[in-house]
Amino acid sequence: MTLRTPSPTCPKTPPPAPRPRRTLSATPITVRLPISLDAFHLLHHTTYTLYARAHLTPAAATAAVDATFGALAADWTYLLGKRALTAHAWAELVRNAESRHRPLPHVPADDTLGYDAHILTELGYSPSDIAEVTGHPASTIRYLLAPHPLPVTNLLSSPH
Repeated sequence: MTLRTPSPTCPKTPPPAPRPRRTLSATPITVRLPISLDAFHLLHHTTYTLYARAHLTPAAATAAVDATFGALAADWTYLLGKRALTAHAWAELVRNAESRHRPLPHVPADDTLGYDAHILTELGYSPSDIAEVTGHPASTIRYLLAPHPLPVTNLLSSPH
């Protein structure tokens, strides 16, 4: 038997150098919105915010308005082809503001558009402004805001 002589010792391989930890940078992502959406936002943001704040806390109202514009941005190209873009956007805001679930007690809520028109009137908007922001004809808004005569059943009978 031959004895094997041990091979000369090799220096141990040094451990790998520690890698620097990768950290996520806080660089914000910049998204360029279509100019038409930017204009729509500019036109309606204040009104949407006031309406939402009439029903929610300021933080919840901001979240509702942001969610509304986020939903609009996601489908903006599709929505531009719709005739009722403004009405669709208003319905999205009403859904996010949950105003149908928590109507203000001093405003009759039997007609949904009439309810919105009364709230916006209290916020200082004219019927034309309300029509523009809700996407409904101004004549409809004026009708809903007009005082209506008493129903016939409430009238006193005439003396004979």
